[in-house]
Parts: sequence; structure tokens; C-alpha cells
Amino acid sequence: MNTGGRSNLTMISMKNYIFKFSLSLLLCLLFFERNSLYINSQFEWIEYDKIDEIMERINNVNSGNCFQKQPSELVLPEESVFQKPSIEMLKKDIIMRNRTQLLHVRNIAHRNALLYSYLFQRLFDFEEPGLTYILLHNVADVTGGLSLINGSGIFFDQDKYYPHWYKNYFNKTIPYFGPYAWRADDFYDAFNWKNEWTNQTIQEEDIGAGRNRQYTSRYNRGNEWYSKWLPDQTRNDQGRGKPVHTVQLYLAERMYKLRDMPENIEFYGPPHPEDPQGPTIWTKPYFDCGRSNKWIISAVSPIVDIYPRHTEYRHLQAMRNLGVAVTDVDFIMLDINQCEQNSMGNTQSNDPQSKSPNMFGGTDKCKETTRCEPLFGFGFRRGGYQCLCKPGYRYPPYQDGPFKGYVIEKATREEYATNFDCLRVDLYQQIPFNVFDSNVEIRASNSRRRRSINDENATNKPQLATDDDDNEDIRNIVDPTTETPSFAYFNQTKMPAISDSLFHVNPLTMLSSVSTYSTSVLKSSLVQLAYMSGQLVTGYDDDNNDNPNSNKNDNVKKRRSKRYAYERTPRVAAIFQLYDALQRDPNLCEKMTEDQLTLPGDVLYDIDVQFESQARLALTLSHFLSSFYQVVNPDEDFPLRKAELELTSEQLIGEVLAAAGADYKLQGVGIFFDVSSRGKFRNHHLPYFGPYAYRADSDVSRKYVVLDTAGLPDGYENEVWFKTMKARWATNADRSELREYWLKLLIRSDYVGNALVHHESGFPLYSYAPELKHGQWFPPVFQCNRNNTVPRSWIVTYAVPFFGLDVLGINLEFKGVVRVDAYLGYLDINQCQMPHYVPNAFKGSDRCDYQSTVCEPIMGRKFLLGKYKCRCRPGYEYPFLDQNDFFNGDQMNKEWDIMINNSSMWSRFDQLKCRIAVASSISSTNLILLTLTILFSLFIRMN
Repeated sequence: MNTGGRSNLTMISMKNYIFKFSLSLLLCLLFFERNSLYINSQFEWIEYDKIDEIMERINNVNSGNCFQKQPSELVLPEESVFQKPSIEMLKKDIIMRNRTQLLHVRNIAHRNALLYSYLFQRLFDFEEPGLTYILLHNVADVTGGLSLINGSGIFFDQDKYYPHWYKNYFNKTIPYFGPYAWRADDFYDAFNWKNEWTNQTIQEEDIGAGRNRQYTSRYNRGNEWYSKWLPDQTRNDQGRGKPVHTVQLYLAERMYKLRDMPENIEFYGPPHPEDPQGPTIWTKPYFDCGRSNKWIISAVSPIVDIYPRHTEYRHLQAMRNLGVAVTDVDFIMLDINQCEQNSMGNTQSNDPQSKSPNMFGGTDKCKETTRCEPLFGFGFRRGGYQCLCKPGYRYPPYQDGPFKGYVIEKATREEYATNFDCLRVDLYQQIPFNVFDSNVEIRASNSRRRRSINDENATNKPQLATDDDDNEDIRNIVDPTTETPSFAYFNQTKMPAISDSLFHVNPLTMLSSVSTYSTSVLKSSLVQLAYMSGQLVTGYDDDNNDNPNSNKNDNVKKRRSKRYAYERTPRVAAIFQLYDALQRDPNLCEKMTEDQLTLPGDVLYDIDVQFESQARLALTLSHFLSSFYQVVNPDEDFPLRKAELELTSEQLIGEVLAAAGADYKLQGVGIFFDVSSRGKFRNHHLPYFGPYAYRADSDVSRKYVVLDTAGLPDGYENEVWFKTMKARWATNADRSELREYWLKLLIRSDYVGNALVHHESGFPLYSYAPELKHGQWFPPVFQCNRNNTVPRSWIVTYAVPFFGLDVLGINLEFKGVVRVDAYLGYLDINQCQMPHYVPNAFKGSDRCDYQSTVCEPIMGRKFLLGKYKCRCRPGYEYPFLDQNDFFNGDQMNKEWDIMINNSSMWSRFDQLKCRIAVASSISSTNLILLTLTILFSLFIRMN
């Protein structure tokens, strides 16, 4: 009986358990179904595509499970990053703003490879950079890059690095050495009392030490950067096959006097741009497991040195790739390109690199009547594009500009089906060849202006003559095929007076362009309107035309006349006249003063965005010098390794040399120390020391020139950029105005690297460094060095200070200035309209018709006028049948110059404007006209 009772209880409990489990399962299914419907209801019409596939792979990996994942799960396809910048495409391709981040990463990797290749070959073992030098150098790459760089490091091949900074360890190698710095999460750190992610804590570890130090193994996760250049199987070729870089070094013999003969230096470094591989190779996006725990993509460049060192078996020595410089960026921060490869606006170059496979191409939601164009700053998410109308289509009246992708991606199925379409333009106009100019205002304003200027100034500007016998210069030309009158300028330098030329144009003849079905009443009304407009504009009364005693000068209003809307300001013309003259003949600068060689400061509009990478390169050098002079103490003594020595002149020469050689937009880079009782740079025999490096050729090359600017005839202490920085920071180097960075440095515990330990100087270390806003861009100048030691070209200078501890080691003091000189020719010009308070010398100099079009700048076209487009405003449409939907700025400028200056061509400037968009078809208009005509005829007959 008891057994039966227990069995019944067991059955009842089993039934209850099954019931509860089924009920729970049903509730879970209902919950997930409800949530899925709630979440995806707005996006249910969007199909699963490559973006969803990559996002799913990204979300499946985190810091907790990355060690259990297969290596293939930690790598994304190579085509997931589109248009990776390479040095082969720099001089012939347009690096769009959404690829500036990748370009800066490439420049830093190339710079580090150049630097260590030069220092390892140039210096003796005990003079090479020490451990702290390398650690702080990697940290500065991350802090100076801020949003552009996620991590930086150097990794050496197995048993290829000679650590001279160990005591009693000469001419010996260590198994692995790979210091790598990345931006750490300091949310729970004790010194971060706000418990907010500050972006100011950098963690650096020696990847070649600890339990996972075998980064050369193929089983190591995320080591694709190692296999790009290592191991190097080069045998005894004495350097043959490795690119040779040449340097001319001009040192100062004494203050304001350079040595007569330069020192010629050759070293082996990264490959040349003409080499098949190039100096930098990109990896696939991978998950940085165990370190930053982010999806990153790295740029890798080789470090070249001789191996083995100090051996009597010279036949074994060879120049090899002993290590790699790696710089990476957060993959999530990179913009994706959802536009198709053949979509208009998707690519702006014929370079093969720009035609590389795009994994996300074709995932945009632009309709058949529109074309796709990628946008900047969206990162890895949908909607980073805009849909522009194709040629032959126009925007609806309610739409102001292109359809934004992030709006389309959030639309419902019904909204997407009924919106985001362009309207067809059925009525086209052929591109006019014979055109007439109906712009009376320009002739009136130019005539009034001519009478207000003297003759010597008039020779430099277009003039309007007043001779009566030149009236035939404006001619009435009728096209025999169209019988439409057209007027063209023939001799603009001898234009007739406004009183003669205005009424030489027969108003009745102008009305012949009106359709033949226009009534005589309409013609007479237009005739009266034409005469009235002429009197209003010129202030001239036709009744005085028959009076022989009337004075024509009395008919002109005696008042100031405003500048015509399309007339470019004399200031823009003067800027480009000076710029072009010195570009053609640089030797003209010898006859000009310093003020004449300087352009206005508002020429540099938007330079903080366009040249941000160049400014951050100077900021990176400033951060390295600031952290080194605040952290390093040469008097320290450690049990196992030597203390870090002070910076030497050769190390600083290598810094400026590598920085100038890595960025093609830079003409030169310099580090300039301030003077004190013993000089801020103590390892020098002169009170001033300012190494400045530049490329010998304006093109990307392997020839460099380095000189000590303290030996120039004028020195550098009286330069505007140096005096400005010194006046601002020499007595006000306060910690509260600078940014504090916390450095978590973990180094190897012994020679082999069995474990990681804290840096002996402290943990964490901290330093104060300037930000980008603490530097300053200076007005463009033409660099005209009298002794030809520096290339003569237009440059723009960015200067930023660096700081160190004073003699007592307590307070900060101003140490010097880091300066970068960029080519002005790489700066894009924005000629579009802007508010009056925006400092832009070229604003409002476009030729767009402000009533029917809006100006938009075209980026990547360098320091040239006319790089803009005139897009139709809402309610207007592009009228011409030429497979375009906007007026190009070059075309607008050309037609304007023809109208003003040329005497043998017709101008169609007045026709380059959009027309009012009335309807997408003429059928309804014809029906309305026919109905009105019938009703009007019936009304006439009834009366």
C-alpha cells in the first residue's frame, strides 16, 4: 500500500512538473514572440544583409568568451573595410573625410618604422632608445591621436631584439619583446573618483612577457600583423633589396652659423611607395582578445636593422626586417559604404585601391529615381548615406535636399513605399549656344563703378568704355535655325555707355523669344515693363535722349553703388594673384617684404578639420616630450636595468625626420627648445637647439634634409609662432590648464619575461600634456629663405608647446615648441555663402544664382577656385538635358569670365540657373490651357 501511495504521489508531482514546465515554455514563447514583433515591426521590410551578418559576428565575441572561440571567429572579412589609404594612392586619389582616421593610423605606423630603423642603425647600443623611451613613445601615439588611434606598439621577431638597457647584458637578445599601449577602461580605478570613462588612462604591457608571450605562434589569437612582414628570410645580401633612405644633416657650428658641408647619412628603412607592397600593409579586422577587447584593424610597417650585431662572422650579417610597428583603430568607429560600386558619387578616383571590394555595397535603400552617396561620421551603423536625385529627376516641393539614409532606414513599409522618390522632369532644354544677356544690373553697376575710380587703378579691372562709336560691340545676333535673338559681349573693355547700350537693345526684338501665341497686349505690357526697369536701374529718363543740350553725366545718380551679387571681391582676386605669382616664380619673394609674403588668416577656414591629422602629429610629439621630461629621472637606480638617459640630439633628429617622411601633406617638422641659463635642452653645446626636417622633393620620396635652425642667420627665437607660444605659456604653465594622463606601465620581470610587473618609477605614472586647442594655426606664409636651406613654397604652420619639470622637479615649465608646416595647396576652399561672423576669406565668392540654387562645396579639390556645385533649391528643377543635376563651379566661373573679359566667345552665364518646377508633365497644363481658350472664345461670342 505504501509503495502504491508513493507511486501515486510521484505521478502527481511529475504531472505538476510537466504542467509548470509547459506553462513556462508557453509564456517564454509568447514573450519572445511579442518582443520580436515589438522590436522589428518598424524594420520588418528590411531584409537580412551583410551588415546584420557582421553585426552578429561582432556581438557573439566578448572579453569573456574570446579565448574559447576559434581563430576564424575572431577575424572579419578583409572587404569589410572599404578604400584603405595607401601611399600609392595619396598623390592621385582623393582621401575623403571619412577616411582621414585610417590615413592618420597609416602615417603613425610608417613614422614609427622610420624612426626605429634610423635610430637602431645610426646609434651605438648604449645610445639607443631605452625601455621607458619606447613605452612613452607608444603612449604618446594613443594620447595624441585621441579619437583617431586605439593602440600602438612595436613587436620584434623571436631573438632579434638587443636590450642594452639591462645591466651586464651586452650583445645579447631576449626571446620576445612587444610593448603595446592601448586606451584602457578606468571606470573602476581608484584615482577616477567620478567613476566616468575619461579617455585619459593608457595601459601598456610587454606582450612578449607573461604566460601568453608567444605572439609569433600561429596559434596566437590576432597575430596577423606579425605574418605580414615577419619572419624575414633575407640572407647575406648586405642590404641589397632593402630600400635606402638618404639624409643630409646640417648642424650648427655656432649660433646663427651652419656648417659649410652637410653630413650625408644613409640607412635602410621601409619600402618605397613604388615598391609593390608599399611601406604599410593593412590587416583584417580582428578582435584584440585579452588586451583592449575591441574589434580593431591595424596598419603594419617593417623595422629594419642589421642582424646579427657585433660578430666576427661578417658574412652572416644582413639587413633584415627585425620587427614591425603596429598602429590600430577601432573598427566600430570606421564608416561603412552602403552604396553600390557603380553608383554615382560612390568613388571619386580611378585608382585600383578605390575600386577594392566593398562588402556592404548595395545595402542602401535608395530607390530607382535616386543615386547613393556616402556620408561622414556615422561609424559602423546603418544610414550613413544620402539619396540624391538622378539626372532627369527633381525633389518634391516639400523636400529640402537629398533624402537621408538614417531617415529611410527608420521608415515603415508604408512610408518607404509612398515617399523617398524623385519626380520625373519631362520638359528638357538643350544646352544653349546662342544666348542673350538680360542682366541690366551688371552693366549699370559696372558703368557707375568705372566713373568712380581713377585711370591707373582701372587698368587692373574690367572696364566699361563710354565711346559712342563702340555701340556695335553688343550685337543683335539671330540664330538662323531657331530665329531666336541672342546677344553676346564682344569687346568688354570698350563697352558703350549704359545710356547708349541699354536702348540700343530693341525691347521689341527681345520679345521675339516669347512664344508666337502671345497676344499683342502682353507684348505691349512687357515693353512698358522693360523701359520702366531700365529707368529704375539706371536712373535715366528716355525723354532726355532727344535733348542735345542734356549732359549725360547728370543722368547718373551721385551715390555709392552696392557691389553686384556675382562680382567677386577684389580681396579674393588679390589673394590668388599673389598666390599664383609666387607659385610660378618663387624667386620673386626676394624682392618682397615679410608682410607681403603673408596671406590673411581667414584663408584658413576649416583647417582644423582638414588638417587635423597633421596637427595631431605635432601633438603626438608634444605628448612624448612632455611625458618624458616629467616621468624620466636619470638619477634613478634599479636592481636589474639601467636608468633612462636624457634625450640626445640624434634621437630628436630621428623624431623630426620620421615625422616629416611619413606624412605627404607636410613640408617639414621641427622641435624647438627654449633658452635658459643652461638651455632647456642640456645635451647640446649651444643655448638653442631646433632640429627641423623636410623632404628634399615636394613629392613622396626617400630623400630628407635635417638642419639645426639655431644655425640659420635669423635663428628661430624671434619667429612669430615661437614668440606667441612662449608669451602664452612661459609664465603660465599651470597644471589646471593642461590635461592629465594616467599611465599603467607593465614591464617584464626578468630577461626571459616570465611575468609582468609594475614600472619601478611608480604605478600608475601621470603626466600633463596640452590638447589640440592649446596649439595655434598661423596665417599662411611663403617660406623665402635667403640662403635656400629651406624649400620656397606656400606653407601653413601649426605650433604647440611641450612642458617638463623645473630644476626642483616640482612645478611645470615651458620647454619649447613643436611645429609642423603643411602645404597650403592641400587645403580645400569653401566659396559658399556663410554668416557674416564666420572668418572665411572666400565666402560668398561663388557664382550660384541665389534665388534658384544653393551652393555646396566639393571637398578634395585642393586650393583652387570653382570647386563647388550649384544645386537646385526646393521647388526648382534642373532644366538641361546633359546627364547632370547641378551646375559645376568651374563652369560657372568660366562663363562669367567669358562674359566679362573674353571678346570672341558667347557667354551663357545667365542661363545657368534652375527653373521653377511647375509640374512633372505638360499634359495637364495643355488641358488647362485648352479649356481656358475654349471658355474665353465662348465668352467673346456671347458678348
